[in-house]
Amino acid sequence: MKRRTLVASEFNAKDRAHFALAYEFCRIVAECEDADLIAPGIDNYLTRHFHAILPKHDPHNVQRDFNRLTSAIRKGLGLRNAPTMEHVRLTQDYDLFFFVAWSPQSLVELSRIHDWRGRCKVAVAYLFELWSSTLEEDRQYLKLLDQFDHVFLLHSACIPRLPQYTRTPCSFLATAVDGLIATPYLSPVKRVIDVYSIGNRAAKIHRQLLKLAEERDFFYLYDTLASTDSRVRDWHEHRLLLANIIRRTRYFMAFSPAALANSKSVTVAGEQVLPARFFEGAAGGAVMLGTAPQCAEFGEHFDWQDAVIEVSPDSSSVADVIGELDANPRRTELLRRTNAVRCLEMHDWVYRWEHILVTIGMEPFPRLHIRKSLLRQIAADAMALA
Repeated sequence: MKRRTLVASEFNAKDRAHFALAYEFCRIVAECEDADLIAPGIDNYLTRHFHAILPKHDPHNVQRDFNRLTSAIRKGLGLRNAPTMEHVRLTQDYDLFFFVAWSPQSLVELSRIHDWRGRCKVAVAYLFELWSSTLEEDRQYLKLLDQFDHVFLLHSACIPRLPQYTRTPCSFLATAVDGLIATPYLSPVKRVIDVYSIGNRAAKIHRQLLKLAEERDFFYLYDTLASTDSRVRDWHEHRLLLANIIRRTRYFMAFSPAALANSKSVTVAGEQVLPARFFEGAAGGAVMLGTAPQCAEFGEHFDWQDAVIEVSPDSSSVADVIGELDANPRRTELLRRTNAVRCLEMHDWVYRWEHILVTIGMEPFPRLHIRKSLLRQIAADAMALA
């Protein structure tokens, strides 16, 4: 049966934890749209040609490491990365092509979807990560955006400079969550985790929270493995676990990337962006502690009081902040409910897909409106319990 939309992404060829956002967006678009979804896995050509000498237990990692080495060599020679995902040949024409890419480098994967531009009337891309500090470095990748009719970006600060690199119109689009698994209102649970910190963290705050966990009955949950090298076994299970943890969390650490000193500081270069972590923490109904990004998009998407309780990365009194909040349970309950309800009303992926369709002048399918109605009914029921 002929479909209206082709949704495509490289997340199955990358398998890092942050690619779960691309998986989730693609899945929900496919559920709300008359769409085919293609997400090819990694092209294991080493296994095909050298299977006799490769380790039998994990040929995938051998291929991934070889791809990294190849990319590094090509970069040193001034060449674009080589594509890594399996080849796909399309069997029908589509009205709309939607490509979800993590970074400009991801655009090389388009060559593995043969004749995608010829078979699709309109082409739209969503790019998760692009920094002003790397625009010149990414020039040859950004030129590939010329193949699209519109590009949506998470990092709005780049948009004024992008006409130097692509002729395609570009606009901002925030990330989101799967509100139906993130919300605490469909299956209420106890908040047994005192503080949850995932991904990049403030070292000084982290040490204080470790001390609390050692000295008190205080459950501090945090990463102990190097998240930059994580490999996800199942995308849905990963997103479900994250949502279930946050729904059980009282306080969730959320910092603007520009506020943290880490290995990406040079790339971030003080640029203010609206990261996914804020949507995840708020949707689960946790009270968010940290620093809000100093950008207009934060005020537009978190337009309620105390969406983030300010705690500087250099603060020496995070325990006092938590103590003050714990001493006022009516306030903390209001904060949690407001965070969760506003995300149901504004920050499910369905709202992002609706925005894309409006921008390019296409009508949504009824199932999009059905999902929106369900989200808003859950929000209304939650408010009625207040």
